[in-house]
Amino acid sequence: MPLQKLQFRPGLNREGTDYSNEGGWYDGDKIRFRSGFPEKIGGWTRITNTQYLGVARSLWNWVDLDGSNYLGIGTNIKYYIERGGDYNDITPYETIQTALGAAAGPFTATTGSATITVTDATYAPSIGDYVVFSGAASLGGNITGAVLNQEYIVATTPTSTTFTIEAKDPTTGLPVLASSGDTLKGGAVVTASWEVPVGLNVYVTGNGWGAGPWGRGGWGSGYSSGIGQQLRLWSNDNFGQDLVIAPRGGGIYYWTDATGVSFRA
Repeated sequence: MPLQKLQFRPGLNREGTDYSNEGGWYDGDKIRFRSGFPEKIGGWTRITNTQYLGVARSLWNWVDLDGSNYLGIGTNIKYYIERGGDYNDITPYETIQTALGAAAGPFTATTGSATITVTDATYAPSIGDYVVFSGAASLGGNITGAVLNQEYIVATTPTSTTFTIEAKDPTTGLPVLASSGDTLKGGAVVTASWEVPVGLNVYVTGNGWGAGPWGRGGWGSGYSSGIGQQLRLWSNDNFGQDLVIAPRGGGIYYWTDATGVSFRA
């Protein structure tokens, strides 16, 4: 049987079916037609080599009056503004304590360990929450003021009035082990700025006492319809060229374009 040249019509035709479109293209993925022939799209390009924390479930794009192109990214951990390929952390502070450990300082260190115990009788964080310390002084050894005055993640919550962090070098992020001079409480009057608490990256269902709406069933009855904890979702909108954001069930926060991406909402 002699070979027969097949000549296909260019373009995708979805008006009929794949059978009625004989001699043409009915379906495709990531292609374009050039000079009558299908050509694959060249692929994807990374917008940036840096990464953000958490699972993004909110994207909000806008352009301000001077032409700056912004992309707001709300994750279950933080809120970022992407500009020029950089992710800028603008996660708002929910609570600011201006006199944490005013008497003797809130930090306690153990020689040879990077774990720092922080005493706080007024705020009860959850594991994974973020806090930024400022105003702290050196504990007398390796745990200097520069080590303490930065952003930390709550590692554990051993009691209702204490939590722990892992001391790290502010430049390299590597652990810093306390020396013998760091064993006593210290740190002067410290300010603790608590970011919006970290949210869930999945929806967690629940049942039993306290899971459903109050008063839905009889007194003392359980609830088995699967109401649980919501995943973290953000609402976004613009007020002019500024940004208004709100985590689901939380407060409303405002980011001002004029202050720049180095400032938080």
